[in-house]
Amino acid sequence: MGLPVICDVKPMVVVEDTPERIALFLPAGTSTLMSKPNSAGRPKPWGPGEWALAAGEWDRWNTLFLHVPGEWRATWVMWTPDWQFLGWYVNLQEPLWRTRWGFDMRDLQLDILVAPDRTWRRKDEDDFQRSIDSGLICGEHAANTRASAAESIEAIESGVAPFDQSLVSWRPDANWRPPVLPDGVALTELLMWSEADSLGRC
Repeated sequence: MGLPVICDVKPMVVVEDTPERIALFLPAGTSTLMSKPNSAGRPKPWGPGEWALAAGEWDRWNTLFLHVPGEWRATWVMWTPDWQFLGWYVNLQEPLWRTRWGFDMRDLQLDILVAPDRTWRRKDEDDFQRSIDSGLICGEHAANTRASAAESIEAIESGVAPFDQSLVSWRPDANWRPPVLPDGVALTELLMWSEADSLGRC
């Protein structure tokens, strides 16, 4: 399948980086790069020539991204820009891959939205199935995704961390610098993949 294609770049604050957990913070208003379809309304996955990497802004949420190394998901804890708690978002994805630039991951389309009262619903099931049908997500990775979704739902319904009240009042350190995208040569290099940066594929 060749080298991966970068379709999203988010600068974040590293809150925690331990063998047990990696926590990253993305404040509302942060400038990002994101993929946008050339034709509005086109369903995912977008193929070559159907999208472009464009400047964007993470403007609707303050978000704490929680990853357990090796797990096929990340749990996002989300607040409005003025810190009203919105709930959680489970992003099904390949495990984080550490590179010289930080962390990379491959999104697997399927998501779970979780309200503050822990009621939940799946999101983007059609995109997930289309990615499987097109061969973008192989059978092994699809199975890992479904298993991780089931584990997440069990945790949500049981109310175990992080699906409890332990992080609702979390706030960033006032002395942290806002994260920014690199510029110039650094950004050009970041967007150029090498074999060493390549994520595993099946």
